[in-house]
Amino acid sequence: MKQFIFVALFSLMTLFHIGAVSLEDLLDRATITALHTEKKVVNSSTGTIQPQLVPKDDFYRTVVQDVIQKIKPTVMVENLYLYQKPASKIGKAWTESEQLHLFNEIRGISTLTGIEYYSASRKKMRIFYEYSSVIDSPESKNVLTDPVVQSIPKNATLFARQKDLTFGDNIYQYDYLTNEGSIIFIQTNLTTMSYGIIPLVQKGNLHSIICIIDTDNGLLLYAATFAKASTLPGLEGKIRDSFSNRTEAVYKWFETKADRIF
Repeated sequence: MKQFIFVALFSLMTLFHIGAVSLEDLLDRATITALHTEKKVVNSSTGTIQPQLVPKDDFYRTVVQDVIQKIKPTVMVENLYLYQKPASKIGKAWTESEQLHLFNEIRGISTLTGIEYYSASRKKMRIFYEYSSVIDSPESKNVLTDPVVQSIPKNATLFARQKDLTFGDNIYQYDYLTNEGSIIFIQTNLTTMSYGIIPLVQKGNLHSIICIIDTDNGLLLYAATFAKASTLPGLEGKIRDSFSNRTEAVYKWFETKADRIF
């Protein structure tokens, strides 16, 4: 039912979307300045969860608040990035062809295999996803090729099997929502995520939201990971840091995709 409500709201928003929105309509001036100077803005918390970086749009805020109400997370990491388009594209909305190309690129789940992140504790780059593939269902787990569509759907779902060095081999569901100016995907764990032999995040208690929003200044990427995790002493910080590393690795991956299009 809630997925239906999201789709209905997103479809309604589509009716009123014309061109690329202004970055100033989505973020406050201080955040925009930080994006231009620091290249990213990060907010994280454990215990009491208070999102601070959600773009100022009722739909994005509804998606985030629904996740918070649903899983009551104990860990949150928010990241904002601004992907700069070439000068010739600034002020212009992406074309339908560009959005379609980007949609197909970011659903290339297999291309996440081998991406790396910087481990501050080890002071070196580490592989994030040792393995990543689209599968037909959580039960049979048969590997499929990355999906490619000829027109952008308003909503779509796929399943993936991904093995990372922190949480092991897990099954995820990816839900996608689109309109003329945005692509959103939400990753949800369908298996319990463990840290070594310690189960940390039960099935359905991880939601990673990525909103890619076309603006007059570039592509705004809001990434937020919410998890209801076991509160073992000393582990919340490790979990938070791991989620931050995951987001950074995924953004670098996203940049390579966007570079092919813009």
